[in-house]
Amino acid sequence: MLAAKGASLGHAQLERVALPLMKPTIFAVGDEPYCLWEVDVAERTRDFLAGLDSEFFAYVLQAHMETEDEKRASVAIRLALHHGIETLFSLLGAFIQAPDCPYAWIARCKTEELRKVVSRISTGDDSLITRWEKPLLSWTDVSAAVLKNCQPGTEKHKHNVNGFGMAWGALAGEMQDEVVNQEYNAIKHGFRTRSGGFTLAIGIEETRGVPAPESAMNVLGGSQYGSMFYRVEKLKVSGGRHLRSQRTSVNWSLERDILLLQLIQFSINNVISALKLANGVPASECRFQIFSEDEDFMRAWSYSSGVTNINFDFVLDESKLPEVTKTDILKQLREPK
Repeated sequence: MLAAKGASLGHAQLERVALPLMKPTIFAVGDEPYCLWEVDVAERTRDFLAGLDSEFFAYVLQAHMETEDEKRASVAIRLALHHGIETLFSLLGAFIQAPDCPYAWIARCKTEELRKVVSRISTGDDSLITRWEKPLLSWTDVSAAVLKNCQPGTEKHKHNVNGFGMAWGALAGEMQDEVVNQEYNAIKHGFRTRSGGFTLAIGIEETRGVPAPESAMNVLGGSQYGSMFYRVEKLKVSGGRHLRSQRTSVNWSLERDILLLQLIQFSINNVISALKLANGVPASECRFQIFSEDEDFMRAWSYSSGVTNINFDFVLDESKLPEVTKTDILKQLREPK
């Protein structure tokens, strides 16, 4: 008993000695404030940044560009694109709100909160808490902060700031797209998706009930690359327990996805370099990647499948659904079969 008491007291004394040597780092994720305790937050941040592989998505792209299984490769590239967008904006969110402890910000930021932060930058919300003296009210402002040490004072610097700013704004729109987000969930969870695109064509029936001949059909768009998945959504009727599914098909432009992945890889590299510089890493150990031509920033968006997504499904009159509650359903589920 005496030994146990002694050990406990020693532990308490160590805590009282160590705590005053630690300094808290405060930051916010969206509007949620946190207080981080570390012995050396700068060293931990540098260690975190040193472990990030900015070339990962370039490797994934290259690996799947060289395969003979084109259909599976297109799905893998699409998954990498979704993953890359999420990674880029997680790093940008940390850069904006917690550049001195990005690992803590990323660990505390849930996907829904990340989308809100991205939306707030896109709409110029000046109430978003940042660790920068100058408010970051647009993606061009964020780009200027990231690239401030990349060819400063030159005409090329201005083009890079504007180019990445426009591209990140366009990518932010992708992240806010609900169909894109649901497709990401479907693909990353494995067998919840079917690969392959679709073609949409319309034509006038000459005889009612008889499909128009193929020669009379006008193609609106299509792609051999894409996915099909089922969206399950909650209906806005009494009780809040009604659901329905919708069969959703999405088309991809493989050229677009490849170019976007290249843009994302450059962007991730640049944000990591900016975070390193902000945390005392020598400039000689940091590098920025830029495009040789200004139009390369937005080149991906010049490719399109025409029709990007569609769903044809049954019509449901929600007003005719019976009221059902959680208690009602649980009662039925627990009734003996």
